[in-house]
Parts: sequence; C-alpha cells; structure tokens
Amino acid sequence: MNWFVLALPEPDTTAPEGPVEWARIGAAGVLQRGSAPLDMVSDGIQRGDRVLVLVPGERVLLHHVSIPARSRAAQLQALPYALEDRVSEDLEAMHIVPGPRLPDDQLLAAVVARRDMDTWLGWLTQAGVRADQLLPDTALLPEAPSGRLQLYWAGDRCLVAVPGGPPLALSQEVLPWWLHQWDAQQEQQVEVEWHGPPELSTPDFGEDAAVRAPAWDGDLLSLIVPAIRRRPALNLLSGPYAPPGTTISWRPWRVPAAIAAALVLLWAGSLWIEIRHLEGETRQVELAVTDLFESTLPETRMVDPVGQFRQMLETGTNAAANGAGPVAARLGQVAPVLADEAVELRQLRAEGERLELELDLESIARLDALRGRVRADTGAAVRILSAESDEDGVRARLQIEDDAS
Repeated sequence: MNWFVLALPEPDTTAPEGPVEWARIGAAGVLQRGSAPLDMVSDGIQRGDRVLVLVPGERVLLHHVSIPARSRAAQLQALPYALEDRVSEDLEAMHIVPGPRLPDDQLLAAVVARRDMDTWLGWLTQAGVRADQLLPDTALLPEAPSGRLQLYWAGDRCLVAVPGGPPLALSQEVLPWWLHQWDAQQEQQVEVEWHGPPELSTPDFGEDAAVRAPAWDGDLLSLIVPAIRRRPALNLLSGPYAPPGTTISWRPWRVPAAIAAALVLLWAGSLWIEIRHLEGETRQVELAVTDLFESTLPETRMVDPVGQFRQMLETGTNAAANGAGPVAARLGQVAPVLADEAVELRQLRAEGERLELELDLESIARLDALRGRVRADTGAAVRILSAESDEDGVRARLQIEDDAS
C-alpha cells in the first residue's frame, strides 16, 4: 500500500494559488514526487493509494493536557474544559481532536478552527480528492530527546520539536524571538539541533550555546517517510469531519437499543423466575418420593426409588416378607391383579394404610371388573374416586383401604 501525500497551504484564500507539492511514498521510500495545481492532483492518485493531506502547523495548535480518562468519549467531553484557558477563541468554533497518550501520561491534543477545516475540505472536494488522513505537518516531527531542541527548516518557516512539549511551527521572523523567550525559561543549557541549509544559522544563543548542524538537504520528505512508518495520530478527519462510512452514528439506534435491552432483561428475569419455580417443584417431588418410599418400605434404604418400587411390584405378595410396611404389602397384593388386567399405572399415592391408584383402562366395564377382583383378592374396600372417558379409554382413580365392615 502506497501513500499519496499532498501539502496544502494556509486557508487564507478562496483557492490555492500556484501548484501544490505531492509525493507518492511506499515501503521503500519516495516513489514519485512533483507539483501541480490542486485541481490536477487527483489525476496522479493511483488505485489503492491512501491519501494523506498535510496542513500548516501554524493553524493547528498542539497541546499536552492532563486528563485521567481513558475512554475516547470521556476524553472528548473533558478536553474543552482542559483547554479553555489556553485557547483565545470560542471553543464552540474549534475542532478538538484527542491524540495519543504520552509517556508522562499526558494527552496530546490538536485544536483547529472549524472555518479552516471547512476551507481545506472544500478545496479537496472541488479538486475531487478524498483524503484518508489530514494531519498538521508538525505531527511529522519525531519526539525531541531530553535537553535537545530540534529545528527543521521549511522555506520561510521552521518546524520546532520541543523537548517535553508539543511541537510547533514558526515563521522565520518570529523564530529568533521565540528562541530567546524559550531559552530564558530553561533552568539548564539546552543543545540546539539545526536541520537546515548550512548557509543559514540559528539565532545566537550566546558564546556557550551548543549548536549541532547535521547534514540536511532541506527536504521535508525526509520527515514524512519515517513519520508514516510511526503511524502518526491526530487525524483531523474525525468526529464531524470523519469521511462517510468510517464511523457509525448510534444516535438513531438509541431508542431501539434501549427497547431491545429492556426486552432482554425482561426475558432473563422471567427465565430466572421460571427456573426458580421448576427448582421448587423438583424439591417438592423429591420430598414426596422420599415420604412415599419411607411409608411404603420403612425398613429399606432408599437408593433408586423407581427401581426399588419396580422390583417390589414384580415380587408381588413376597414384598411383605421382605420387611415392607403395610402399603408395600397392599401393593404386593394389588400388583398381580393389575398385571393380569393389562392396566397402566399412572400414579401412586399412599397415606397410612390407604392406597390411591391412578390408572388407564380400556372401558368403564373393565374398571368395574378390576374393582371387583381387587376387592375379592385382597379383602379391602375399593372405591372409585373418579373416572373420565375419552377416545383413548378411561382414566380412573381408585382408593384401596381396609374394609371397616
């Protein structure tokens, strides 16, 4: 992926006068460079290029701000209050962009007038250029090492990397005054590193001033290539100036999202209530099974109640001989009759020596015959508590207890 880098002038005219500088930069460095009128620049942008637009740092002030908030939303809310004493213009007319967190835990922030942003973006729109990033050229500067002030010559202006402070851009006329003012505030001597033409010299700091002048070809592209590799932050195309499709506005979805969240909470609450209700029913069933088992087989340890009841029914009248209670003995007498009559036992209840059975049979006649046979085989009183018939047969409840007569 290549970057197409375009430098715009200050927004003091209705349109840029003269050509603007551009360059195509890839992983290997500068691939192409040139200058052209702004309305011709789009012809040089190739498919796949990402467009980086540089604007003068004089119009974009950078600040170091102490904001403990880490979230982007909280930073955007706190920044205007942190900057109100530093910005002379109305903050409502300014576009404020939070940048990266610095090593000293301060936040780097950019402040630019909205009228300047509107002018630059208007130029790009008229020229048919869609920018991916818009940066102040001061954001290209590397961080100045401690105790060293770095100056980068850029024609009639100078970019300044300040140790421990935000970078800035100054005109050649203002630079000497600023240097003396800044040097007077330093508690110790600071080395000056001059990146510019050899024939130009930095203003005199005095006889003891330490000035270094590394080799410099006067080309700001030497700053752009390493800056792109560092992926500079402070993209001014954010918030209200973000390109279409790069951000999602959640404002229209706030009400539907709130309704959806309320429905989810309601569903989760009803599910929790249902689970608690089922747990209560399960505990009641377990207690009922335990009570039935203890009353039916009082001398037997409950391990597998279903299996133990099934075994007891299969052993029939021998259940009483195994130390079972009166209910188990009664079941032992009734079980063979139920098996012979091909009756399906649906439910079993026991209270003392009284036994209640819920059965499925073929017909009322079969129910009446079953009642007579149980009474004859067991000598117990048998009452039909209920009987309901439908297409599948009859469901009945029988009560079996000792015959009081």
